[in-house]
This record gives sequence, C-alpha cells and structure tokens, in this order.
Amino acid sequence: MELGGKWVAAPGGGGLLGFPDEGFDDSGWVSVPVPGHWERVSDLGGETEVRYRHRFNQQPPAAGERRWLVFEGVLYQADIWLNGGYLGDVEGYFMAHQFDITEAMGGRREHLLALELSCPPRSPDISGSHMLGALGQAPELLPPGNSGGLWAPVRVESTGEVRIMGLRVATLGASERRAVVALQADLDASRAGLVRLRTAVGEVEHSDDHVLAAGLNHVEWRVAVPEPRRWWPHRLGDQPHYDVVVEVGTPQGNLSDRRRVRTGLRTVEMDRWQFSINGVRMFLKGAGFGPASPWWAEVDEADVRRDVGLAKEAGLDLIRLYGHVGPPALYQAADEAGILIWQDLPLVGPFPQGSRNTATDCARAAVGAVGAHPSVMLWCGHVNPLGDSASRGSESPPGMARHLASHQRPSWNLSVLDRSVKRELERRDPSRPVVAYSGVLPHLPRLDGTDTHLWLGWKRGFERDLEQFAARWPRAVRFVSQFGAQSPPQEMPLLCPETWPDLDWARLARDHGLDATAMNRHVPPRDHTTLEDWQEAAWAYQAMVVRRHIETLRRLKYRPAGGFCQHFFADSHPAVSTALLDWQRWPKPAYEALAKACQPVIVVADRLPPELTPGDELSFGVHVVSDRQEPVAGLHVEAALEWPGGSQTWSWAGEVGSDECVLVGTINWRIPDASGPAALHLRLTGPAEATNRYDAVIYG
Repeated sequence: MELGGKWVAAPGGGGLLGFPDEGFDDSGWVSVPVPGHWERVSDLGGETEVRYRHRFNQQPPAAGERRWLVFEGVLYQADIWLNGGYLGDVEGYFMAHQFDITEAMGGRREHLLALELSCPPRSPDISGSHMLGALGQAPELLPPGNSGGLWAPVRVESTGEVRIMGLRVATLGASERRAVVALQADLDASRAGLVRLRTAVGEVEHSDDHVLAAGLNHVEWRVAVPEPRRWWPHRLGDQPHYDVVVEVGTPQGNLSDRRRVRTGLRTVEMDRWQFSINGVRMFLKGAGFGPASPWWAEVDEADVRRDVGLAKEAGLDLIRLYGHVGPPALYQAADEAGILIWQDLPLVGPFPQGSRNTATDCARAAVGAVGAHPSVMLWCGHVNPLGDSASRGSESPPGMARHLASHQRPSWNLSVLDRSVKRELERRDPSRPVVAYSGVLPHLPRLDGTDTHLWLGWKRGFERDLEQFAARWPRAVRFVSQFGAQSPPQEMPLLCPETWPDLDWARLARDHGLDATAMNRHVPPRDHTTLEDWQEAAWAYQAMVVRRHIETLRRLKYRPAGGFCQHFFADSHPAVSTALLDWQRWPKPAYEALAKACQPVIVVADRLPPELTPGDELSFGVHVVSDRQEPVAGLHVEAALEWPGGSQTWSWAGEVGSDECVLVGTINWRIPDASGPAALHLRLTGPAEATNRYDAVIYG
C-alpha cells in the first residue's frame, strides 16, 4: 500500500511530532508532494529541517501477519514516529529504510505518521560527516539549494513471520560452460524456526532449509547455472539478463516473503588498472556522470536513457557515477545498453574521525541497492579523500612539488576510513574490483596510487605536459579519471551579448560553476571583443584538451594506461562547466571531439612542438590505435606536412593487431626556412578510416 494522498509539512523545530493528537489542526501547515522535495513548495524554500505528517487508514494486521513501513528514498536524515511511538532515525538517500510496525498498528484503523526531515544545503564544500556526495555539491554539478524531501514512495507492506530485509546478488564466475551466482540475504524472523529458501535463476531452481534465530539472520548460498548466456559490454557482445527470484517460507510451502531482481552473468577482473570482462581485456573509454537532477523525484527515465544513449553513440564504454549512487533508471538503461559503470560511493572530500561506522553502513547499502546490475564493474570508496586543495596545483615546479608532497602525508581518511570501507565492500561483494579511494597520486611506502585527477591544461599546467608527465610518472597515468576544461553553454540568462564584457562574473562563479582562475589563465574573456568570440574560443579550447588527452592515453594503451574518464558528460542545470553537453543537451564541440577520438580505430602522431625554428631536425612517430578484438589488415596511412611555400608527404601500408597500438612509421623532417603556420595532416584508409591534424608555427 503506497501512502499517497495528502501530506502536510511545516518548518522544523515544532516539538513532539508524533504525539497522537486526534484534534490535530493542520492550518498553518502546507501541502507537500510525496514523492517530492520541500524546496519545490514556496513556503518551505530555504529550510534545512522540515516536519511532515500524514494520516492513513488500514486494518490491523491479522494473526501471523507482519506489517512494515518502507521509505524508498529519504533525503537525507529523518526521525520517524507512528501513532505516537518513536520508530527510529534513518540516514542515506539511495537505500530503502524499513521498520517493523506490526505492534504499532495493532488495535486501530486510523494511523498518524510523522517525520522530522533534515538535509544540508548544496555547497561547494561538501566535506563533512554527511554522505550526500555529489548530490550535495554546488555550483558546477548542481545549482545552489536544498534537495531535501521524500523523493520516492512510502509504503506499508505485509509479510509472514520472516521478511527478506536485504538481498545481494553477485556473479563469482561465468565461463561458457558454467556460472556461479552468489546470494546473501538478511532475514528477519519473528521467532526461531526452520525455513525453506527457494531460488530461481532463470530456469535453474535451487532449494535448501535453514534454521533461523528470532531477529536478524544472515544467510549465504550459491546457485550454479550451466551454459550461461553471458552479459557483455556493447563493444564485445549482447546483454542477456536473468531474473533471480528468492522466496522464503515454511518447508510445507507457505510463502512468507519474496524478492525479485534482474541481473546479468559476467565476470570483471582488474590488474594494475587494466580491466577484463569475461576474460577479454578492454581499454575503457569513459566519462563522468554527475547527478541527473537536483530533484530526484522528478528524474525523467527518458532523459536518463537519452544520456546513456548519447554516451554509447560517442563510442564510450564506461560512465563513472561521480560521488553518488544514481537513480534506478540509470542502471536499467546501462544494463540494456551494455555500458559499464564505475560506481563511486557518496563520500567526497575529507571526513572527520567518527565517520567510519556511517561510511561502512553506506558501503553495505550500496551493494544491496545496485550490486545486482551487471553494468556495475567497479566500486570506489572515497573521492578526493585529501580534499580539493590537494588536487589543484601550479604549473611551476615548486607548485607541482607541493602537489606531490600533499599526497605523501599520513591521513586518517586514507589509513583508517577508506581501508574500512574497502573491506566492507569486498566482504559484501567479492565479485568486483574495489578501490579504496580516488584521486591519490603514487605515495610512500609502496609508491602506488589510484586513478589520477590530472587536470593538465585546466587546474594545473598545460595540456601539452601530458606526454612528459606520463614519461616521468607512468604509474600516474594508468587510469586518468578527471581531465577537461570548462566552457559556457550555448545560452543561459546571464550570458547577455549586450552587456559584454560586463557580465555578472561573480554570480557565474557562485551559482553556475565558473572557475574564474582557470578560465582567465587559459581562455581570458578580456581577450575577446564579443560574447560569441569568447564562447567559440572556450569551446575550441575544451575540444582540443579533451581530444589530445584521449589520443595520448590511447597511444599509451596498456603501456601503462588501462583507460580514461573525461570529467564530465552532461550538465543538470545552466552552468559554465567541463560538460560536453550543456543543460539543454546542446552538444558542445568537445562532444564531437571526444567521439572522433573514441572511434574504434584512430591514427595519431607524436605532438609537434608549438613553436618551430628553421633548420631544426624533428623526428616523430605515427601510430594506429585499434580497440577491435580482431586484427585489421589492408590499412594505408598518409601523412602530409604543409607550411608556407611547401609541403612533404609520407605513406605506409600494413595492419594493426587485435586491441593494440602500433607504430606505423617515423617522420624525419628538417624544418624549412619559412615563417608562418605549419600543419601535419594524417589520413587512414582501408577497412577503417580516420583523420587527424596537428598545428604549429614556424618562426623564421
């Protein structure tokens, strides 16, 4: 039974919410939508604590029946009362919260449910004890404001004497001959006794008996599936699914409770940030996804599917759910599209001591909430555990040295919190790789790190530094998960051509994500006479940074790079951001640049120096990179260098092996006595086609 109808709310701090006042007068309280968010109600805008009340009618439970109050989505914390009795408190937005209300509902038909909800406002600084992650971050990912509310339905459910409180499904092995599905269930029994668990994985059935104690019981078992139809990423195969049904009841066949989840059978392995799906190694091409909307109750499934589809059309294999657990529709879309998901927990920035239990509870809940989805291929416990200051640096050698040193200091977050979260994830889900934290450079004592938030060409240094950085710190480019540059949307209210250049730059930074420091360094607005000129320049710069990063990392395929994640894919509100698609889903030029750089087969060259001097000798390689799982023969590569008054050409023919990068030739060029722009044009023809261009200037 869904508790719809009339809910009323008022600002928090009003005393005993749950006292069963039969004469309760709701005058002064306002009607609120459930599911919904209180900030969408004008009278409650700006509040961080709000009281909710709801009256409903339901008959008392029958003999042997148990009743459960289930909150499917709470943003973010709540104290809950029913019929004057305090049920407890809940915390966390993506998991269901459930209470046994059998006794509280006994002997009456009319019931009063009361809550006091609280949610911190979205802020640039989201470090702290709450675990909203990116859902609490503003202004680049989301606009300033508050997402608080009941974003998913509230229900009253009935079971027999045993309820399945949680069910986790994982694939421990999946070959052509056999798959092993591991299941974990938390069973709440009203009294001790013998129960029978019946499991169906597709057409395969399994049954066994268990003795339960009164209260909460943890049960684990496995089911073997012969000749499974395996789930594959879209680049490698199809995406078949299996329905997993678990029933608990008496040995005589009386049903007490039932759960159904959908999954896919596949394996994931990670070795030094190189990933294999069902034993097939893949160089992963990805992009980060921020929260789909600040208003989760209003997330449109069609919009979510569109974004996943656009990622697939761009040639991506992977989306990283940056700092949050996404809405259910996103996982369903990724499962069906064959898109892999890097799943962050909503832990972003440093946390204070005392957060460990809440964090491990969050990890356990995440496995239960989304762990059955075959698209989820990696758990990441903590994003930026050292804070944003440790991820921003100067392009000067002292600045880079300070940046590296900031990752060497001992930290409670790295040493205690993140290790605990990693252990909990591994215990609850042994089927996937787990990384404890994200964005930490190689550090003592093992000189090992994780994925890298590089930001060359934006927050630090220049995009051309990547090749030299990779040569000096190969471990730091095994998986670069944040790079890019900001650009404005096609249109938004604050971008007014008539007032250029006197825009409200402070508000663009405060409410719309503009990184003024980085923008003034790389695409200074003062250098452009019109708003349109600045937009075009920012779009072109962003496209260049994205494309050159991807090409360089693909050229380093498996030596040592295992993939990349551009940060990030699409805006959820009008923003000056690193997104490839703006808030109206207009594709910025960087989207096309990413799609071109992510083609299955590309041709690339070592970069030309930006400034060329006549008489200098240059030698640089030309490479073909293929992500195809079979060799590609019959390829032809043409290279043409053009400069004022002259040109020179080279050509090569051959093949590229399965899933590899190959050097097809070397260009040796003596820079001519000329002055002006020079360009290297590359053209690949044959079974695969691609083009590329590199520009420089000769200073004669």
